[in-house]
Amino acid sequence: MKNVMPRIVTLITDFGTGSGYVAEMKGRLLHAKAPFTLIDIAHDVPPHDVRTAAWLVGQACPAFPPDTLHLIVVDPGVGTSRRLIWARIGEQTFLCPDNGVLSWALTKAPLADARVLTPPPNIAATFHGRDAIAPLAIGIIDGTTPESLGPPAGQLVSLDWPPPRETATGIVGEVIHVDTFGNLITNLPAALLPRLERAGWIRVGANEIATIVHTYGEAPRDTPVALVSSQGFFEIAVVEGRADTRLAAGLGTAVQLP
Repeated sequence: MKNVMPRIVTLITDFGTGSGYVAEMKGRLLHAKAPFTLIDIAHDVPPHDVRTAAWLVGQACPAFPPDTLHLIVVDPGVGTSRRLIWARIGEQTFLCPDNGVLSWALTKAPLADARVLTPPPNIAATFHGRDAIAPLAIGIIDGTTPESLGPPAGQLVSLDWPPPRETATGIVGEVIHVDTFGNLITNLPAALLPRLERAGWIRVGANEIATIVHTYGEAPRDTPVALVSSQGFFEIAVVEGRADTRLAAGLGTAVQLP
């Protein structure tokens, strides 16, 4: 007899690691009849920060086996007219609000299908993770087909992920993510590394970074450095420190490569 692996279900929320809201949502999910494996990706997304959640979704979720079901509850519009959706992007599936949280994932793989979901009746207007997304996820775990979930969603809400642009003074990009270490991930791709090495510097806001490394340990502690991140973009870091604080930089800060 062929062994069938239990479905993998992941959770991404801004509830906080020690939050009782996480426990309530997990408790509801455990009412599924079919076996499944539940994995926490993160519960410490900054509150209401859809852009940070979108980056996390786009970077972390593709690493999972095909047909993993990712539940995303970073939902500042909970209880409003914003839509709840099921979506298949590449080989991964998602249940989440349609608020742009899938934007970065959609830069990496095509949207194969998306459905508008109808929340169950008589639920708390402020906790759709427990009362809408979890019950809908149970249906999928127990065998509900995607086509029966609801009508096609059409175009999804998308956040703006601006590409770098060539100017008279060089390539101008910006910081598109700040990670938990305070490292600044830019939208300048790794393919520009030869140009960075020839120039010998890159500017972030008002700060010129002239130490280019392949990994953090190649420079002394507290040194601002530029390197290629594990995500395949230029990253600005401070060795054993926080680049966001040291350089007074954050999302949207301009980055210039001569």
